[in-house]
Amino acid sequence: MSQTSLLKLSSHRAAGKPERLLRSAVTAFSAIARPTRRETAQLDDLAVPLLGSVSDETLRFAAATLSDSPYAPPTLVRRLCDMSVDICAPLLMRSPVLNGIDLIALIGRHGAPHARAIAARKGLDPRIVRLIASLGVFEQDHTPDKADATRDQLLMMMRSASETTGPVKAPEPRLRWEERPDGYRKLRSTALAGVPTLFQIALADALEITLDTARSLFSGADVSPLIVALRALDLSEEQAFLIYQCARPSRAGDVRAVRRFIDAFQSITDEQADAVVAAWRNRPAEPRTSYQANEFRASSG
Repeated sequence: MSQTSLLKLSSHRAAGKPERLLRSAVTAFSAIARPTRRETAQLDDLAVPLLGSVSDETLRFAAATLSDSPYAPPTLVRRLCDMSVDICAPLLMRSPVLNGIDLIALIGRHGAPHARAIAARKGLDPRIVRLIASLGVFEQDHTPDKADATRDQLLMMMRSASETTGPVKAPEPRLRWEERPDGYRKLRSTALAGVPTLFQIALADALEITLDTARSLFSGADVSPLIVALRALDLSEEQAFLIYQCARPSRAGDVRAVRRFIDAFQSITDEQADAVVAAWRNRPAEPRTSYQANEFRASSG
């Protein structure tokens, strides 16, 4: 962030526009490939005083923008991480600025909600994993019960659907989480957590797409991109529908909804799903240019 940029941003502050100022400062900083210590300190000095004067949406923007940067100002990152998990989840799940001591302190201050997001970090220290497990985050009574009950309900509904449409051929067991043990469980647990940002980040990591692209899968009434995304993960029909129902609960509620999901899911080949996801990776600005899953539309639900 050059002195010229900083002066421009300061003029916004003088004009009483903290929202625009914070967004501009974070965007300008993230555009620098290797910011200097001085530039990092400038962002800290500029942004931290604004945190109490901006909307949650702007705070979420700042957290998401800085989540992958190893140069993000530590003070700003820690202040953001002390906010609600709906704001700081991208930082908790990915920020390289947070060290083990930071993570332990955040878990101590905020408990299970922050711990659940931290549990999604790659390469997490086993000692922190044990700490999170001691809070019951992985085995909370309500989560397994809810997951098991939902799974049983889906199996019954799918059996009912197969009685009227013929047997549904069981797919070969090609579960991604057999190779990456936490993959499916991470998606399931974040979908059940009830915090959309957590699930969107987990889905972005699983598909290796940007967070904005993952969010776009939920931005409209068309659910076919989400079905394509689940198909690309090599999940079984039951696993995919469980996650789908948790992520879009208003779209699944009866046997007909299950049948439509199965038809759409089965109509997509591995090659088609892989091609769509590859396009999302290469063209993040146009994530919705996609294969439409057998004309599966929200209007049919």
